[in-house]
Amino acid sequence: MRSHSGIEIRRCRPLLGTLVEIACQGSPHDIDCAFTAMEKVQRLMSFHDPTSDVARMNRHASRRPVKVHPWTWRVLKSAQEFSRKSDGVFDITMARQLVKWDYLPRSGTRLCSAGSWRDIVLDDEHNVQFRHRLIVDLGGIAKGFAVDRAVAALKNNSVTAGIVNAGGDLRTFGSASEVVYVRHPVEPTRTAGAVRLRERAMATSGVYFERRKYRGKYVGPILDGRTGQSACELISVTVAAAECMIADALTKLVFTLREKVAGLLAQYRADALLLERNGTPSWMFHSPCDTRDQTRFD
Repeated sequence: MRSHSGIEIRRCRPLLGTLVEIACQGSPHDIDCAFTAMEKVQRLMSFHDPTSDVARMNRHASRRPVKVHPWTWRVLKSAQEFSRKSDGVFDITMARQLVKWDYLPRSGTRLCSAGSWRDIVLDDEHNVQFRHRLIVDLGGIAKGFAVDRAVAALKNNSVTAGIVNAGGDLRTFGSASEVVYVRHPVEPTRTAGAVRLRERAMATSGVYFERRKYRGKYVGPILDGRTGQSACELISVTVAAAECMIADALTKLVFTLREKVAGLLAQYRADALLLERNGTPSWMFHSPCDTRDQTRFD
């Protein structure tokens, strides 16, 4: 990718709990605008920041409506869509279990196990209210949304090609394709495969570095919202889709549902690569749409 001066512009910053790299044919100002958009998502949707929309909802939404930013409202709306289409497998109210297992920090909010995603009420004025005492975490979907916001910021500045990579959640745009290598879960210095992307996003979720013991049993941070149990059978799932938020959310569903999620992948025109605990590919799914110029698993 080349800018008007013939030099590729590439920048990297710590954001969203990882290193974010942006490369494009634009200018340093264009990249700064993209990072600003991602920083805004982090401020709005951080579980850790007491001033974020998420923290304000967790403190107050069970007692009164909480006004949130349109971006937060959009992510909540999308999370509800994934919950509905997966019959509750995807559920942002599983934050209570992640706090219990020390994946998320404890706050002043008292944990409650009575509610679910169905108890989150959204209105058209961007107000949010909980029917029960809940805590939510958008960590399973917000990073992908941040990548999409960065791409939108670049396109709004008339940048024609680029790639935004937030620690494995990434999106490419422009006429050229990009080869992205999927890290092998057992041997991180070796690749498990290569994916060629054009105008496409990709997200990878894994539990290979995050499993821990709780009361003598191994648990992980990816949960089945129907049971509250962690999905630890697989160690890595990679999904390619049109938008990074979609790919990000779908990785969690593939972890739990495996082949049963094929219909949902087809609905979103998504592709998935699963790696079993021994690190070998379990299966690859390609949606029935024509993606020959968009995604290829090599």
